[in-house]
Amino acid sequence: MNLNAKDYISEQEFWNIIEQSEKGKNLEHILMPITRQEIIGYVYWWIYFNKISYRQDLWAVAYTVLGGCSDDGFDYFRFWLVARGKEVFYEALENADSLCNEFLNLSDDEYPEAEDFDYAYINVFNQRFGEDSFYSDEECDFDYTRPEIVFTWNEDDEESIRNIIPKTFDKWWGNDIF
Repeated sequence: MNLNAKDYISEQEFWNIIEQSEKGKNLEHILMPITRQEIIGYVYWWIYFNKISYRQDLWAVAYTVLGGCSDDGFDYFRFWLVARGKEVFYEALENADSLCNEFLNLSDDEYPEAEDFDYAYINVFNQRFGEDSFYSDEECDFDYTRPEIVFTWNEDDEESIRNIIPKTFDKWWGNDIF
C-alpha cells in the first residue's frame, strides 16, 4: 500500500472534499480538477475511513435500518456514512446509536447505501489519466483488506442486536422505509 499517499492531502482536506461534494452527490465533479497525487491522497483516506468503520456496531445499525445487510451492503452503507461528513462519521465511531436520527435527515430520493461513491475516484482517475490507469498505477496499489470483526450480536437473536444499538433498534427495527 502506498504509505506516502496519506501525505498527499491531509485528513482535513479529505473531509473538505466530502463536504464540498454535498454528501457525495457531486463527488466526481469535485475530484475532477485536483491533481493526480491529491486524488491518490483522497483514495488513501477513503480506504482508511472505510476500514476503521468496518465494525460490528455499525453493521448492527445497517442490519437494523435496512432490514438485513450483506457484506456488500455493509460496504455501501459505510460509503454512505463517510459521505455524511466528518461530524456524523466520528460521532458514529464513538456511538453507533448516534446514527439513529440521521436517517430522518434523508430526502425521499436518498438511501443509506452509496455504492457509486466507491467508483467516483476510479472514474475520475481513469478519465484524467487514461482508461484502466487506476489499476495499473503503482501508487494506486492500496490494501483493501478488511479488518476482522468479532460479532457480539446474532441476526437470529433480536435482543443481541438491541443490546448493541438500543435507540436505533427501538426506532428502526421492522421499518418499511428502506
